[in-house]
Amino acid sequence: MKLSKSRPSPWVIILGALALLVVLRPLLMLGLILLTVFVTLGVFLALGYDGFWQRAMALGRWYTGRRPERAARIRARLDAFAMKWDAVLDRFPEGTVDGLYLPDFGEIAAADARHDEALDRRFDSLRNSEA
Repeated sequence: MKLSKSRPSPWVIILGALALLVVLRPLLMLGLILLTVFVTLGVFLALGYDGFWQRAMALGRWYTGRRPERAARIRARLDAFAMKWDAVLDRFPEGTVDGLYLPDFGEIAAADARHDEALDRRFDSLRNSEA
């Protein structure tokens, strides 16, 4: 029996290990998933709706600075998911699921940019008035 010289990629190894964990230790995987959900929910409740999404946007800006091409693909996928999620939530009665809508990330980013531009103008005017 001859083994091939090709080696599995790191992703194949990680996915294989995950599949083994699911098969051999399903309660561990369920516990990790529930722990992740509860930690995320706790952070959401501690920071509030706006604080949570503002920090998520900051993380997105940081990632865009590091890998802009991949960030654009991720942003497109998230936008497609947000549209599907909003379509699901639109089936509920008005006002019952308002807290579950995802924010408009494009509008938040535009508002942040407008705020930064206004601050820059104000600081420039303060510097010019001192001189």
